[in-house]
Amino acid sequence: MSGMSDSRSLVVDFGTSSSAAAVVTGDTMHLVAEPITGSYTWPSAVHWDGQHMFVGSVAERRKRAEPTAYAAEFKRGLAADVPVPLGDRRFRPVEQVVAVLATLRGEAEHLHGGRIERAVITVPASYAVGDPRRGQMIAAGEAAGFHTVELLSEPVAAAFAPVAGAPLTPGELVLVYDLGGGTFDTALVRVGEHGHEVLGHVAIDNCGGRDIDALLAARIHDEGREWLEPLLAAAATDPTGPAALRMEMAVTDFARRIKHQLSEVEEVEDFLMPNTPAYRMTRDDLASLAAPLLDQTVACCQSLLDELVVGVSEVDAVLLVGGGARMPAVIDTVRRAFERPLRHVDEPELATVRGAARWLGHSGSRTVLPSPASDGSQPLSFAVPGRARLLRWLVGPGDAYPAGATLARVRLQTGALWDLTAATAGTIERLLVAPGAEIAPQHWLALARPTTVDRATPPATTDRATPPATAQHGAASTTAGRGAEPATPDPAAGPATPHDAAGSPSPDPGAAPPSPDPAAPPASPDPAAAPASPDPQPA
Repeated sequence: MSGMSDSRSLVVDFGTSSSAAAVVTGDTMHLVAEPITGSYTWPSAVHWDGQHMFVGSVAERRKRAEPTAYAAEFKRGLAADVPVPLGDRRFRPVEQVVAVLATLRGEAEHLHGGRIERAVITVPASYAVGDPRRGQMIAAGEAAGFHTVELLSEPVAAAFAPVAGAPLTPGELVLVYDLGGGTFDTALVRVGEHGHEVLGHVAIDNCGGRDIDALLAARIHDEGREWLEPLLAAAATDPTGPAALRMEMAVTDFARRIKHQLSEVEEVEDFLMPNTPAYRMTRDDLASLAAPLLDQTVACCQSLLDELVVGVSEVDAVLLVGGGARMPAVIDTVRRAFERPLRHVDEPELATVRGAARWLGHSGSRTVLPSPASDGSQPLSFAVPGRARLLRWLVGPGDAYPAGATLARVRLQTGALWDLTAATAGTIERLLVAPGAEIAPQHWLALARPTTVDRATPPATTDRATPPATAQHGAASTTAGRGAEPATPDPAAGPATPHDAAGSPSPDPGAAPPSPDPAAPPASPDPAAAPASPDPQPA
């Protein structure tokens, strides 16, 4: 993990059904184990007892006694942002996210000593630029006590996960297949010697392991109607109220248990309760049940390849990650659909957090703050028509350029390409923004030194007209990119590890900006206490 900053960071894979975290310090990474179970995966669940918000396995255990005070899968509710009742209070989904993040942070600080003020949180690829869920995740991280919060796309992180067996070979095209608890993400990655280039990534919401659990629970209801309906009816008449909810939770947990067992054996016989008949299911039964959902994931992968104009035969391997990668039905489906070599990772449910930690190790310092120009240096800014993403620089530090030269190329949110051109001649001294980053009108993108013209010598003429300058003192002009490069893959993050003028990797395009007041970090919250409602900021 050379190149990583010595500052301590917490990398969090916040999942629909479970979460994982790792402390990254210098060249080391340590996964954060849940103290109750010792597992590196924490249930993404909360329980409110009227005074404290409990998280993880503690919440899972408490739901048996008070199911109405329990919540899980609240990540799926971020888009609607509707408060849900937990016991005697109502909590927004983002508040429940805060509780999980604060607990992970508290345990990490307890284990490793000292405050951790920087977080890298992975999010599904479906959280596109402008998606309010990005702002909610950033706000949740800040409310959990992190001073700096950055976002990283889950398939991008998974692409950096260490693979089992021989390492990936530089130059290979690898399709990342990430079936998590609540979403499916896929990415096409070109393996590099020192880092990977993510060519593109897409996702499907509400397509994960929990959806397979729901299908299986529905089948249990249907096939066990004779003995299950009387139990549900009896529970519905219970004067305490939550008995029916408790029974439904038990059926869902039972379905998940059967699914996990069928990853290890061909046939399962299990009991919902000691007084219920045995329920039997085979691995083939589960495969048939999950087939429509798995077909959606294959179609998603194919759409990505079509968008990037890459044939299946050009893919060197498919990398299976996420908890769903343990299912034999997933492995068989992917093998049949693509007929490409399959690569695996140890503990696929931890692939994203481990990959995010490695990504952080390759990325170094990703914050470059513009400093006042001095010694003749002048900032270059551009009258970009709205927000855009920097695709690439066409010049680098030390390069001289004439007036009218194209310095960089950007893609507007509409998809149109624009060229950024120089108003006057000069030499690039430093690039302040790396490819893949979002920019806005008048942002400083680089520092340049204007070319000094000898007044005694007339300037050389050129055969082509120079576009007029749009501003003085280092401003630059923008021209429509009709003559720009033909359609190329538009990676949301450009290359996975682009570098700025100093050789430091650039930020992930989805990264949150640093908190504006470094001198005043927020107080660390009590992980057990219910957090205050955060005010989401735009990503």
